[in-house]
Amino acid sequence: MHPDRRPWTEKYRPRRVSEVVGNPEAIRAFLDWIRSWGSGRPSKKAVLLHGPPGTGKTSLVLAFAEENGYDLVQVNASDRRSAEDLENLLGQAIRAASVFGRKRIVLIDEVDGLSTTADAGGVRAIASLIDRTEVPIVLVANDPWDPALQELRTRCEMIEFRRLRAKEIVSRLEEICRREGVNVGTDVLEAIAERSHGDMRAAINDLQLVVTSGAEPSRVLESIPNRLVELNAFELLGRIFGARRFADGRGTLSNTDLDIDTVFTWVLDNLENQIRDPKALHEAYRILADADLHLKRANRLQRWELMKYGTILLSAGPGVIKATVAEKGGRFEFPSRIRFMQQTKDLRSLSDSILTKVTKRLHMSTAKAATEFLPYLRLMLKSGDKGIARYFRLTEQEVEHLVSRAPELKVEPVAREAVTREEGKVKTEARRARTKSR
Repeated sequence: MHPDRRPWTEKYRPRRVSEVVGNPEAIRAFLDWIRSWGSGRPSKKAVLLHGPPGTGKTSLVLAFAEENGYDLVQVNASDRRSAEDLENLLGQAIRAASVFGRKRIVLIDEVDGLSTTADAGGVRAIASLIDRTEVPIVLVANDPWDPALQELRTRCEMIEFRRLRAKEIVSRLEEICRREGVNVGTDVLEAIAERSHGDMRAAINDLQLVVTSGAEPSRVLESIPNRLVELNAFELLGRIFGARRFADGRGTLSNTDLDIDTVFTWVLDNLENQIRDPKALHEAYRILADADLHLKRANRLQRWELMKYGTILLSAGPGVIKATVAEKGGRFEFPSRIRFMQQTKDLRSLSDSILTKVTKRLHMSTAKAATEFLPYLRLMLKSGDKGIARYFRLTEQEVEHLVSRAPELKVEPVAREAVTREEGKVKTEARRARTKSR
């Protein structure tokens, strides 16, 4: 018999739901959703499992399908980005009838790979598949909060997976060691779990490397680059509002790609949802005001050593205050300001496009064009002057955008002859001015 040379991540992938490690609440939510299909279609015909890598999102779906006899149709969205590809692959799969009458699940992995403008067709295709589906669709993403994915989030039941705890990872590694018949010290397993930062897949890969290398485990671990963890917004809020001491905030903001202003927006918009005691809320606002003062002063004076005072107050202050009143807090939500910016993204793009065309034609600044010319342009378009739209090469959508924002005034269409006479007067006055200047 040939030895099993499969990667251990595949060899020891869960075959039953009960074998999936950690995240019991997320697993229960997924099972409730998938079982709701048995009593009719749920309000959300798709579910989006999201969270850090290696937390069991895809493994849960594979294990459920295998254990319950479902046909599984799986695609990777980052490989199949075009609308045509996705439609060809999944157009038939979303129909209820299956070969031999078996139930079916459609799994679309790595949907956060569709986060660029070029992939907008792929996002719309998946949204269309969800609208038409007769079978459960499961989407998987590490970070689903990109604005480009909003169309998918609104159609999905959102289920969050959190990083696994070190003891959960150690327990699974011990089981793998028993099944492999190898003896690895608990201290080594704990070191592997600590370095994995809650990523079971990474921990199993490291264990296999330690076991199969034949070298001293400590030396092998030293040769493996320590993994940096990037926190998304919701994980970051969990860290900030979960801090119990100011020391807990050290390094928190260095592990996220969000800028300080964005973090402030997230924290401020979620503050009253997390801290309801009036006195504690007042103290939390005071701490954030101090943090803002230090950060602004550091930027204004270019004294970057002051940044540490602001970042420690921002990254731990709200949690320390919350701990004093022992409040549980509500669910984290998207900030209203960020939500507004996302919702108005298309309108702002139209406005920017119009201003670009106007400034190029008139050779004036954007600010001047917006304040001194656009009001007149709106009125001219509202009066039915199509020539001005052609002059600035405005699209029908841009014209409609401008007209819809015009003041509600009754403007009578100007006769073409009158416009021609007025243009002639302007040209004559210009010629006279040039003659006098000579």
